Amino acid sequence: MVGWLAGAPCASWPTTSTNRYTGPWDATTKNPILLIGTRFDPTTPLRNARLAERRLGNAVLLIHDGYGHLTRRDPSTCITQAIGSYLVNLTTPPSGTVCPADRLPFDPDFG
Repeated sequence: MVGWLAGAPCASWPTTSTNRYTGPWDATTKNPILLIGTRFDPTTPLRNARLAERRLGNAVLLIHDGYGHLTRRDPSTCITQAIGSYLVNLTTPPSGTVCPADRLPFDPDFG
């Protein structure tokens, strides 16, 4: 339901893109691609992030050992620092890096 509400309105827009990229998805890019997957994400399971990492030619998956669909609700200082390093220096953490959440699920300040 949530995905439909987010994407369905755009489906009726009367537009096309001649610049739309349709693949291949295994091309090696000049710069690395940083993927972030959350271990307990009910919307986009971690197995899908692992599959995307394998399919892309030059990607590193950073795992957020947390809960929910977006890390904003379950923050991780480690994730924030990795994003900053990527955006400023185009550096990724070592493959297999797992970042802990800053809080436990039942902490009063969680989410």
